[in-house]
Amino acid sequence: MTMKLAIEQAIERFISGMDVSIETVNYIEVALDDGFPCDDYVQQTVEMLAMYRPGGGEFLFDTGAIKQRLIETTEYLRRTA
Repeated sequence: MTMKLAIEQAIERFISGMDVSIETVNYIEVALDDGFPCDDYVQQTVEMLAMYRPGGGEFLFDTGAIKQRLIETTEYLRRTA
């Protein structure tokens, strides 16, 4: 399995609600950071992922916010790839 496919599958699992764990978000965060170190938009997504907690909290992003950002990031990557 290619790294790109693995990232896409992890993002799809999160978006679908199948796996919204911190571990999955950490995997996506590292994969995007490694794969797109110079892309400002993707790096903003990486920063949001680093502040993810399922229930949210002060200065944190909840599942809904991260889901929306990952949908937007997926669309962004499809347009720019």
